[in-house]
Amino acid sequence: MPSRDSAPGDDAGDDRDDDPEESAVGDDGVEATADGDEVGSDHDSAGSGGDGTSAAAGGTPAAAGEPETPETAGNGLTRAWDRLSPVRDRVRRRFEVDTRSLAAVRIALGLVILIDLLHRSQDLELFYTDAGVYPVSAYEATYGQYTGVSIHALSGDLWVQQLLFVVAALFAVAFLLGYRTRLVGVVSLLLLFSLQARNPALLNGGDRLFRVLLAVALVTPLGERWSIDALRRGSAREAVASFGTAALLAQPVVVFTSNAIAKHAGEEWYAGDGLSIALHNEVMTTALGKVVVDFPTLLTLLNYGWVVLLSGSAVFLLATVGRVRMVAAFVYTSAFVGMLLTMAVGLFPLLLMTAMLPFLPAVFWDALSRHVPSAWIDRLPSPSAAAAALGPLGRPPIERRILDPDREGWYGEASDYAIAYGRSLLTVLGFCVLVWMLVFSAATVGDYDVPDEIDYEHLDQQKWGLYAPDPTESYSWYPSRAYLANGSTANAFGGGELTFDRPPDPAAEYPNFRHRKFMSAVDSSGPDGAIAESYADWVCERAQETHDAPVDRVTVYEVYQRSPIDGEYEDPGRQIVIERDCSAS
Repeated sequence: MPSRDSAPGDDAGDDRDDDPEESAVGDDGVEATADGDEVGSDHDSAGSGGDGTSAAAGGTPAAAGEPETPETAGNGLTRAWDRLSPVRDRVRRRFEVDTRSLAAVRIALGLVILIDLLHRSQDLELFYTDAGVYPVSAYEATYGQYTGVSIHALSGDLWVQQLLFVVAALFAVAFLLGYRTRLVGVVSLLLLFSLQARNPALLNGGDRLFRVLLAVALVTPLGERWSIDALRRGSAREAVASFGTAALLAQPVVVFTSNAIAKHAGEEWYAGDGLSIALHNEVMTTALGKVVVDFPTLLTLLNYGWVVLLSGSAVFLLATVGRVRMVAAFVYTSAFVGMLLTMAVGLFPLLLMTAMLPFLPAVFWDALSRHVPSAWIDRLPSPSAAAAALGPLGRPPIERRILDPDREGWYGEASDYAIAYGRSLLTVLGFCVLVWMLVFSAATVGDYDVPDEIDYEHLDQQKWGLYAPDPTESYSWYPSRAYLANGSTANAFGGGELTFDRPPDPAAEYPNFRHRKFMSAVDSSGPDGAIAESYADWVCERAQETHDAPVDRVTVYEVYQRSPIDGEYEDPGRQIVIERDCSAS
């Protein structure tokens, strides 16, 4: 059993171990005590000579011509390791993250969870109950990879969905506040995946990035600062470097690089026309986006700027440190703000902005803290007072009290071993996450397949094809016609006779981007697909409620319009997507 004085298995040691604020304090409870967050120790205990003399301090090497012994071999390895210290320091600096940045990531992810729940709740009955367009029967008949993995699919009743949304919101608030951060974060991730799996027809690339970014972030100490966990713990590290932080920093770079490679397979982006085509898609463009399209020279410059940011992300974000990295993060964030204001692509820009937070260095937070009014700081309670105000929540977690390393004898040694083992597991998990990210992203853009042992569809989450290889040059909307029993026809949802003219604002044909995604899935499923049939049954019901006369049948059309890239609109085309006999519904 390892000695309690040598912190067995603790890979958190580095050249800052003498600073009490830099001690390897856990994140939150058992999972926090398992935060082995430092990659590589700068003073490896294996570097001692056989006589107890430090090899780094000049342990006696083997004499010339004498056979190498384990002692001299160990000294040689230690000297080689020490000579690599400058390289290791440079690598470490590039994967070190300020714990205030990690706290900002936690808060941002918690807010995005709440925003997502609020947005989805507007269509709670429509998309998640048996009274809507995607009942549980449709869930069981489609998207086989999600069958049986959604808690939300256990019932099609509205009240069950409402309850699950409230539970998810409560966990999101706890995550945002940093209470048992990792445990609460894992539950939030499971609830998020369950919600997404309930109706995969609504998902886009932003939803994939959401679950991936949250999963990757959970292998870092998100609760180290600005959290209830930090108050309960009473101390915090200023910065951490680990396989987990490396994965968190690498994830957006993987997204950008994969997308740049996918765009290179097309023609428009590297010719300078991709952004213009994307913004001429009127169902995916906001009011501001419709203004920007009138400035073609600006669009060309922004197009090439975006391609440079995507292609050079590894250099701009990973190869830099300090203020240069901060400026790079701000440049990327400004691009995502532009995306948010001009394109209706869901959560994607919010999550990309969140992914930039780990790149903010200590100099940013230090400068920001100097601009906080002193009167505000004076009003803040001390950490001990804040912990006391939390009442029972302010006490150290029960698992921390159980694994008390200050106890003497075998119990203390067993506690040390459990803590070290937990840290080692977290280090291994961070390494596995990093490898998973790189392997699957490389397989997506390359010509090889991942090994069969890990070729599992739920692991294949590193496909980033937003507007790639080329943006589409047309868009669609889906009107429905009702054939009434009295022989007349009408718009299935009211408003007079159905027309196929291009609407003044095609984006207004969809209440939000999830409706657009769902109608695309209806179209893709074919007239006999389960999604199309469920939607047609729902249209029949709405038409019956809208019109006084009985409805015999309904027809759902796709009307498609070529984007007016050259300033001229062509006549829209149309085709029938579904024909449904409402008497059979």
